[in-house]
Amino acid sequence: MKNLSRGLAASALVLGLSLQLHAGNVLIINGSSQTSEPGTTSAITTNLQTLHQAVGNTVTISDSVPANLAGYGQIWDIRFSNSLPITAGQQAQYLSFLAAGGGMFVMGENSGFTTRNDSVLALITAAGGGTLGFTTPNSTQTVVGPFTGPNPVSQITYAAPGGVGTNAPGTGDWITVDNNGNGTGIAFSVGDLANAQAGALTVIFDVNFMMNQYDVPNSQNLTKNLIGFVGGQVDRTPDAGSTLALLAGSLVFLAYFRRK
Repeated sequence: MKNLSRGLAASALVLGLSLQLHAGNVLIINGSSQTSEPGTTSAITTNLQTLHQAVGNTVTISDSVPANLAGYGQIWDIRFSNSLPITAGQQAQYLSFLAAGGGMFVMGENSGFTTRNDSVLALITAAGGGTLGFTTPNSTQTVVGPFTGPNPVSQITYAAPGGVGTNAPGTGDWITVDNNGNGTGIAFSVGDLANAQAGALTVIFDVNFMMNQYDVPNSQNLTKNLIGFVGGQVDRTPDAGSTLALLAGSLVFLAYFRRK
């Protein structure tokens, strides 16, 4: 029994290593050269990069949207300034990326960032997620499953959020919502976007929650759960060859320890 237990433990180790091999290739776009708040941009970039790397993701940071998005499983567009809207050309790139099975997070902000917010809402509409209207929700909101775990968080208080109310959450689901039915975060899982059904899109209209400075640990746990959600949607499925190799390796371990 002891040898069999060791064999099972060894097989579990192989399984764990295999999950790391299938971690995501992540592009973070932060707009650092044009941001209206350099300190905020620096804080969210550093925190987000650290959290992605903690789960084994490979992170590339870019000031602007590259001409070619091939090779990335996830895009995290954390720009928020009015000088950095999602342009028509970038919207077309993002739609192609989503339609090809990519995962995205896109940052919006409060009512002082109308130009940026309007471009985020336009992306949602173009992707087939619905025509949503901007509003200012209450700061304290309920976190909705599956974003309540695995890092426990049931409520978050944003510093100065924006959000959506009219027609929300469209074809998606709430990430966080206040007691009036308005929310700051929306998620579109694979299959939710009519014009990009293979992709997953998450949006939060607040920047401060990602800084690891406000309403900690709730905000930090929500960020971790967002990372897990996007990765779970698009990055964690091994190909058939890898699955067979993993199974064969596990059986070899078990056979060896049974003989012992």
